[in-house]
Amino acid sequence: MYKLLIIDDEEDICRAIAKLVDWNKLGICLMGICLDGVEGYHMILDEAPDIVLTDIEMPGISGLDLIERISTTNLQTEFVILSGYDQFEYAKRAMKCGVRHYLLKPCDEEQIMDCMAQVIVELEKKEAGGTAESFDRRELAEMQQQLIYNVIREGIYLPELNPDFFESYNHYTSLSQTSYQLCTLYYLEEKNLQNGVRQIEQYFAQMYPHMNLYQIYVSNVLLLFFPDIRSGFHQLDRFLSRLSFPVQTAAIEYTRTSYPDLYHLLYELIPRLRRFDTLYFISKSGALIPNYNHENIFSQINQLIPLLLNPSPQQQDNAYTQLKSVLALPTKKDFLLQLSNNLLITLVTQKSVGTMWDISYFLYDLPQKNTLKEIQEAVLEKTRQLLSSYSPSASQYSPFIKDLIDYLHKHLDDQNLTLKWIADNYLYMNVNYVGKRFQKETGQKFSNYLVEIRIQRAKELFLTKKDIKIQDVAQLVGCGNNPYYFTKIFKKATGMTPSAFINKSSSPL
Repeated sequence: MYKLLIIDDEEDICRAIAKLVDWNKLGICLMGICLDGVEGYHMILDEAPDIVLTDIEMPGISGLDLIERISTTNLQTEFVILSGYDQFEYAKRAMKCGVRHYLLKPCDEEQIMDCMAQVIVELEKKEAGGTAESFDRRELAEMQQQLIYNVIREGIYLPELNPDFFESYNHYTSLSQTSYQLCTLYYLEEKNLQNGVRQIEQYFAQMYPHMNLYQIYVSNVLLLFFPDIRSGFHQLDRFLSRLSFPVQTAAIEYTRTSYPDLYHLLYELIPRLRRFDTLYFISKSGALIPNYNHENIFSQINQLIPLLLNPSPQQQDNAYTQLKSVLALPTKKDFLLQLSNNLLITLVTQKSVGTMWDISYFLYDLPQKNTLKEIQEAVLEKTRQLLSSYSPSASQYSPFIKDLIDYLHKHLDDQNLTLKWIADNYLYMNVNYVGKRFQKETGQKFSNYLVEIRIQRAKELFLTKKDIKIQDVAQLVGCGNNPYYFTKIFKKATGMTPSAFINKSSSPL
């Protein structure tokens, strides 16, 4: 569902609009209301809504100022202007920032619903249209695919699935926020598999170019699962149910099952896959990746992981020596690669050792090694690097939260900092998970923490540079060319305006 935020300094109007429309019917989740532009701006930084319905005239930051600030970030937010001011100048400024939708007060339910339907069309076009970041999109999609396949791979060897196991993967991908579909093609013989996979991938590339599609083949059954398609399933069902091949012994049968989220889908699917000795994951390039059910060897790896992270150097060295022995057991390249995936991704997802992006790159290059020995040596060296940088007690924060905080301090002058951008492009983690963990570990929401360190930096600048101008400080701490906004948040944080703070700090004791 798309997330909606309503911003208006008239509380009665906010609440009336919130109650007037059946948002769920539109596929929209109303995430909240804000009563001024500053509060709305901070909420956007924290929650990254898809749609913002905002008034124009508001204290702190006007609706147009808000739109202009957000338009310079990477957020793909669609704005709808709600105002009683029917003036062309407002519309002109909004149109420069890409705003296409304008509602005049008072407006009724039908007008709002028609407008939102148009906004959803715009959002779907953005999702389908692609951007200059298509290369990064592909890399991110491949990383997500590695993660989900490892959830399945690791889950197969667990005696019992539990929420804690899935929670470790929520750091990097959302398992519980999007509904999913599972399509099953029965009796697809192996001789027709590559042809079938090619047709399916061509269809998805044309119809849903940026969708994350996961494919598993086991014992003449092809499983496809993917996030819900908002436009419905009629065309997809028609295409998949009509797949046929000239040398197919039996007719292919097709079924589709809906799940509330990926967590429920995997919770049901993984036990079904445990029955098979070998299954094949299908990569983005269409290659088959064998997964061998060698339970004993995987069990040894999983038992060694906590020992590798033991603070005792002797325990760690012993575990590392045992790891060498276990990695020497596979006699097939495919199985050694599978084992290496499990080891390194588990270290990242469950123990917060290293970064998923770094591991993803490493695993992508690993199959290029020619011999088993080269793979073993590379994996052992990578493991050694990860362990040398692991320090669970070095900080009060999780490693990725510390990285986020360090990034904020280094880029404090960037007025376009958003939690979503940092999570997507620096941490490569699920933004919702990062937001929750950030608030849990720091005791503050991201936007409040950002304001706090900006104000602290501003005070330092006023105290150390006597002749510095307020507008220059505003720029240096990431408030851009909006001294009014800077003054408002400074006064809220310190109880006095910047001018009063300067006068007080320069007065003799």
